[in-house]
Amino acid sequence: MPHSPTSSSSSSATASPTEMLDDTDDLWNKPLSPSKLKVQIENISVPITSSSTSGSSTLPPSSLTSTPSLGTSDGNSSNSPSASGSTTFKLVRGELISKGTYDRVYLALNTSNGEMVAVKEVEIASNDNSQRQAMLIQALKSETETLKDLDHPNIVQYLGFEETPSNLSIFLEYVPGGSIANLLERCKLTEDTTKSFTGQILDGLEYLHSKNILHRDLRADNILIEMNGICKISGFSLSKRTGGGAASPMQGTVYWMAPEVIHPQGKLYTAKVDIWSLGCVALEMWTGVRPWNGEEVVAVMFKLWSSKLPPPVPEDIILSELADDFRRKCFAINPDERPSAAELRKHEYLELPTGWLFDGFT
Repeated sequence: MPHSPTSSSSSSATASPTEMLDDTDDLWNKPLSPSKLKVQIENISVPITSSSTSGSSTLPPSSLTSTPSLGTSDGNSSNSPSASGSTTFKLVRGELISKGTYDRVYLALNTSNGEMVAVKEVEIASNDNSQRQAMLIQALKSETETLKDLDHPNIVQYLGFEETPSNLSIFLEYVPGGSIANLLERCKLTEDTTKSFTGQILDGLEYLHSKNILHRDLRADNILIEMNGICKISGFSLSKRTGGGAASPMQGTVYWMAPEVIHPQGKLYTAKVDIWSLGCVALEMWTGVRPWNGEEVVAVMFKLWSSKLPPPVPEDIILSELADDFRRKCFAINPDERPSAAELRKHEYLELPTGWLFDGFT
């Protein structure tokens, strides 16, 4: 059972210059009472597609659990991902969860089935032709393209996408437990809870990597938790589908970055960057604070690139021998020496006691 922390929150860090374009990802799944819902009903035309193995191409509104792609509210689905039919359901829009400079996130209730939906929305300003707006739009569309074909219990479920002349919206399942970062603000995790969460994240990463997808922004803010302890990876704005490597500019959030991402110099980096980031998330859960806590961005970049140092373990934290071995494997400076997600999932550290069950957020 999680217990009271002795150290500061992991989400107290200042955002780095290279963090995600959508600056509300760490807030949009904070718990919010359904009683705060405003009665604002919208009709949404939904071209439904199914990613299940059953081969069904259409679904009724009451079973909106497979992967739908939302067209525009007037029924025009030409700008949405692949669609094979359409239906209409009503959304009751809830209060705003968070608002960034360029986007906002709110809850909505699907009145057809009573399920909550998280909606991330970017406003399209007709008179704004800036590079920043273009990047935001591209990031949201890229996130949609990544998520729409994914189906795994440890990946946040994509529900649809809507494009109108004034807004772009992505519809995802609402995860009521919030993120690991939210949880670490309230309590310190037990060793077994940390093992459970880490193993589930690895299961999700193994699935992503099997599809040649690099997440590239794995951190506690982007790991959501169901009330029953199921973890779901979210925050796919910087993800990339590759053919074995990703030759691109530096992407991600510095405190969770692998050394090879800091200054790639046109070289390929691989899915092993996510293994380094996983080690950073595990370190967050062990310590209750973000990696490189108290360090400035420039100093961290220098230590990663020039000194080839991993984030340190605070002096007041003593890891078990197995936990420390797990940490060292994640933080191997040479990416070729880091295990894959599938290999790391078999690490002895992740073994849970027989019959162990998650016992809640207390």
